[in-house]
Amino acid sequence: MKCYFKIRSFKKPTGNRFFEQIQLKHKSIMLILISLLPTTILAQESPVQTIDLRSAISQTISMHPELKSFAIKSEVYSGYAQQAGVQSRPQIDFSIEDALGTGEHSGFKSAQSTLSISWLLNGELVKRKMETAKQYGSTVALEREVKALDLAAQTARYFIQVLVNKERLMLTEFSLKQAKNSFKAIDKRVKAGKSSLVDKFKAQAEIAKRELDVEDLTHEVDASKYQLFAQWDGQIQKVNQSDNHKSSKVVGSLLSLPNLLLTDNSDFNALFNKLKQTPSVSLFATKQRIAQSEIEFARIETKPLWQFSTGLRRYETTDDFGLVAGISIPFGDANQNEGQIRALRASQNLLEIESLALVHKLNTQLYVLIEQMKHSQHVIHAVSEKVIPLLEQAFEEAEKVYKVGMYSYTEWMNTQQELINAQSDLIGAYQNAHLNNIEIERLTGTSLFAISKASNAPLTKQVTRNNQ
Repeated sequence: MKCYFKIRSFKKPTGNRFFEQIQLKHKSIMLILISLLPTTILAQESPVQTIDLRSAISQTISMHPELKSFAIKSEVYSGYAQQAGVQSRPQIDFSIEDALGTGEHSGFKSAQSTLSISWLLNGELVKRKMETAKQYGSTVALEREVKALDLAAQTARYFIQVLVNKERLMLTEFSLKQAKNSFKAIDKRVKAGKSSLVDKFKAQAEIAKRELDVEDLTHEVDASKYQLFAQWDGQIQKVNQSDNHKSSKVVGSLLSLPNLLLTDNSDFNALFNKLKQTPSVSLFATKQRIAQSEIEFARIETKPLWQFSTGLRRYETTDDFGLVAGISIPFGDANQNEGQIRALRASQNLLEIESLALVHKLNTQLYVLIEQMKHSQHVIHAVSEKVIPLLEQAFEEAEKVYKVGMYSYTEWMNTQQELINAQSDLIGAYQNAHLNNIEIERLTGTSLFAISKASNAPLTKQVTRNNQ
């Protein structure tokens, strides 16, 4: 018996989507994302914890410590907004005149006592302060969306890395089995006097090297799973204490390729237009609105605030009462905030320029990512449909001619290694396609591909045939 490797042919994407299509305007992306990503962890029903991409992202969004801080920041700005709405309190004044003097004004005989209340007309100023404080608070939600998208994308990258390491481990295990089968064939030839001991020793050394590769990738799988589980807080201690990540099963398949359905310029334009709605760009727009609110606040602050007062005055000599009223109007330079307003306008213009620069940068990144993903799909098709089938045929022929003594052991092993390298390149092409698309989703919030939790078949499969 002998075995060799065969890669699954290129398949169209199937399964559930990573990011469902999200409307960024007027809604929080991650709140929608959480509702679309139900947790599917089955730890309570089964001793083996099962993690798919949806549950991994959902756990990260709900439990990552960096996102918890935004709730506190929101509470801080909520307090500022509440405080900004507090108006100045009215003042009650009581005064006595013409008392404790001499002559007719000795004692309180001629005293005049006044009780009055005064208030400041600052309603418009308070209203503007509240609006500015609320604008500051709105930046927290956008900053959280930016961070949540980054963390979700990072979790997806870690998830992909686990799948890639698992595929590479499986490929290495298959190559180890192949090396052992090759050693058996060589050992028979050595015993029959048809091959030298050199080939046998080389085959034994090859087995030892591939065993080291298996051990190395076993640790890589463990490390990448730990990295994935560390994305959500509350699980890290469990991982450290009980190796929970080692016993958990990460479910997914690299075979579900990104589905880039861009057939004409309108499709491209629609995707590029979504960049203007992303939280990172919206954050600049919000900061511009904050600058405008501060400008309006500075203008209103320069206006004189009128203060009114009214009250009653009592005359001791006649035991009569009279109504008193007054008004206070500040006067002076009305342009005392002109420098601040000028600085705020410059800041607003700077934010607009930075926003345009960011959109330009994102456009470039998006175009490059789309081209890279298309290239990855082309590589997958070429390697799986052309390169690997030809190398499989070459390996079969090399095996045949080696057995009849027309091919050296080194040439045979080189042919086998080329096939293994092509299979490894195919795994890398799948990985690149997914990573590029994850970045596209992070930039645009648009779902283009799926990682199927239903399809768990590996990219590599062992095929055995009778040794004739």
